[in-house]
Amino acid sequence: MSKIKVGLVEDNPIISRDIWEKLSLSDDIELVLRAVNGKDLFKQLMRTEVPEVFLMDIEMAEMDGVTTTRLLKKKHPQVKILILTVFDDDSKLFEAIKAGASGYLLKEEKTHIIINAITDVLEGGAPMSPIMAAKALDLLRQGSNDLHIQSVSRSADLTLRETEVMEWLVRGLNVRDISEKLFVSNKTVRKHLEHIYQKLHVKGSGEAVAKAIGQIA
Repeated sequence: MSKIKVGLVEDNPIISRDIWEKLSLSDDIELVLRAVNGKDLFKQLMRTEVPEVFLMDIEMAEMDGVTTTRLLKKKHPQVKILILTVFDDDSKLFEAIKAGASGYLLKEEKTHIIINAITDVLEGGAPMSPIMAAKALDLLRQGSNDLHIQSVSRSADLTLRETEVMEWLVRGLNVRDISEKLFVSNKTVRKHLEHIYQKLHVKGSGEAVAKAIGQIA
């Protein structure tokens, strides 16, 4: 089985080194690129292979994570991007999701959570740190007793099972966890996700979650 090729874009050298060392512990991950901002990233991509997954800082000088994500997805739509953030800095998270990011993690997450998130995003999931998932659920509940996802589901004509998959996706579950919750195969969950993306007119799990909680139209 080939290793997952990962790139890291982070302008804080201490945090960058810490995350790099965490990822180096995995036998399933190959670190192929390390950049300090968006401009540095695109310079490096001119002479190296494109990673399958990027861990992307959201606040950077020169070119921030939102702009970098948007340009990266335009040039390489197949890549997956996980936004790195700190607990008290989530103002741009949904901008990044709208730009094409598939999930978001706290920078200080434990090694196994970051590694699992990298695997999950390649399987169609929308990984979120537990604290960030809780914030997303808070947004779902603000101003109404009914989850926004229900109105989105009706307007997009999602089936009951597709709505169930969507609800678990919003809560940060990956494909494997959703399949266990619904007692179906991973392949079936991925098929439901494909149908959800088509009906919601989104490009992936991150946008689907953002649309479900009313952060994008």
